[in-house]
Amino acid sequence: MTVSTGQHIKKSMLTVKTFLGYMLAVSTSFYSVQPQVLVTATSVFILDNSAGLGMKRSRLHRPQRISRLGAVLWAMLLGCAWHQVYADNSLQRDLPKTLQQPTRVVETANVKREIRLLPIRTAGRLSYAAETRLAFKTSGLVKAVYVDEGDTFNTGDLLAVLDKEEVNAQVSSAESNVVKAKRDLQRLNRLYQQKAISLQQLQDAQTALRLAEADLRIARFNQRHSVIKATQPGRVLQRLLEPHELISAGKPAFLVALGRDQWVMEVGLADRDVVKVSIGDKAKVLFDAYPEKGFSGRVSQIAAVADPKSGTFNVKVELDKPSVVLKSGLIGRMDIYPHTTKPLAFIPVAAMVTANNNKAMVFAFDEQTHQVQQHWVDISAMLGGELAIKKGLDGVQQVVTLGAKYLENGMHVRLAGE
Repeated sequence: MTVSTGQHIKKSMLTVKTFLGYMLAVSTSFYSVQPQVLVTATSVFILDNSAGLGMKRSRLHRPQRISRLGAVLWAMLLGCAWHQVYADNSLQRDLPKTLQQPTRVVETANVKREIRLLPIRTAGRLSYAAETRLAFKTSGLVKAVYVDEGDTFNTGDLLAVLDKEEVNAQVSSAESNVVKAKRDLQRLNRLYQQKAISLQQLQDAQTALRLAEADLRIARFNQRHSVIKATQPGRVLQRLLEPHELISAGKPAFLVALGRDQWVMEVGLADRDVVKVSIGDKAKVLFDAYPEKGFSGRVSQIAAVADPKSGTFNVKVELDKPSVVLKSGLIGRMDIYPHTTKPLAFIPVAAMVTANNNKAMVFAFDEQTHQVQQHWVDISAMLGGELAIKKGLDGVQQVVTLGAKYLENGMHVRLAGE
């Protein structure tokens, strides 16, 4: 079946118009087509509407002309689109970097450089300054106990005594041996003068006397230490024996605190902290028993050797005389303030973007260029809402606080309120 010339013309014009309309839509969406593209597209529709006026002139050659016209228009449209893309890319490359980045609004804070006493935070046990265990020198039956737990005592007070019948008998036996040894020595000395015995026999008698006298001293020493007497004022913390109890020599009978109201806190410090502490450094202590009251003190003793079990160094802090009643064994939180002469930089905690161990990342703000620079800093301590920085902020005067999490290195920013 033969297709008429008019139908062929209409199909060709429909194909050209559809293709150009599609290219126009694509170029308009992605490349912001310039006015000449729109003019070209408009001419297509004008030619299409005026196609019927020239049909009488040349019905045989019109399809070929329309096809050639469509190809020309398609090439013009594609050239305009690529020209627009090239122009946009060139403009983007020529723009300054500061105009390509978004400008963010931030808040900053000044970097404070000061000499502060940074605390070493730890916890420890409260005890009397001098706690000791009292015991009998010899074994025996407990005859009497004169104090109880919590009682105070003065110098010379009798705390407990053993039944002395056995130890008194030992003293009496030692005294008799001394008397016999003296008598034997006198007799042998006369015989030696008469040349009746040898010098060796006389010397043996002298040695026997010295041994007897030594045994007497031991017996009297044990007799004296069959009682427990206070050598200075103190308080009974624990009573570890009862009357009529058989107790062995050296077994603790009492745990006592010597002195009156002299308290110390014992803590264990790691090697990195103990090297910062010196005798006389100030300290503050808080107990859960007195949550609203603080206690002050000073470092009084630092161990020269680490504890083999814990690996820490024992440090004692002597507390100032308390105004309330304390109990040995209380656990408290303590801040020790070692002396330092090196100034540190202090910034708000809000300036920290991220952290890794003792390092943190912050953004420094340049007031002249309004640019931010990324800095990794070494944290010495965290004090409330501030970070103590020992390294990484040399020459930095301001750091970004509000909005720091959304910044990039080298970005231009604007201060809030400007």
